[in-house]
Amino acid sequence: MVENLSKVLFALLLSFSLSNLFAAEKPAEYVDEDNAINNKSKQVIGKTEPVVLYPENILVEARIDTGANTTSLDAENLQIINEDGVDWAVFVLNGVLVKHKIVNFVLIKQHGSASMRRPVIKLKVTLGNVTQVVEVTLTDRSNFNYRMLIGVNFLYDHFVVDVSQNDITKPTREVQ
Repeated sequence: MVENLSKVLFALLLSFSLSNLFAAEKPAEYVDEDNAINNKSKQVIGKTEPVVLYPENILVEARIDTGANTTSLDAENLQIINEDGVDWAVFVLNGVLVKHKIVNFVLIKQHGSASMRRPVIKLKVTLGNVTQVVEVTLTDRSNFNYRMLIGVNFLYDHFVVDVSQNDITKPTREVQ
């Protein structure tokens, strides 16, 4: 009898200790105030958003890709030319012939196929109320639904992505 009573008391004590341990955890409605403050200063965007590219002032529908480190742009009929020792990318974007200085070349690893060498340009981009100059890789995206991928190099510290929404923002075009 005393042995059974000891087991019951031990079980109650253990149960009480565990319930206090878990009660010390943050409740489900807990809000990390530091992150809440940081997120308030960040713009919420959807999984696709319109962006404006400069200096051409071209509006493009872009897919937001938090898994991509670098922003990527469709470069139809891409030609790399050299003028006075400087490499330039000449390509068609939304029916407009554009020319941008190449700042670098990168190797992009692709699953199941050989790595691709892509030119990198610096491009001024506006998404919502954020405009910044960002490095962009050029590639043929004609087989994809979106001509541009916005990567982490543009998103970092400026946006929170709500993947349940699309086209939340309305970019402001600069007067040229």
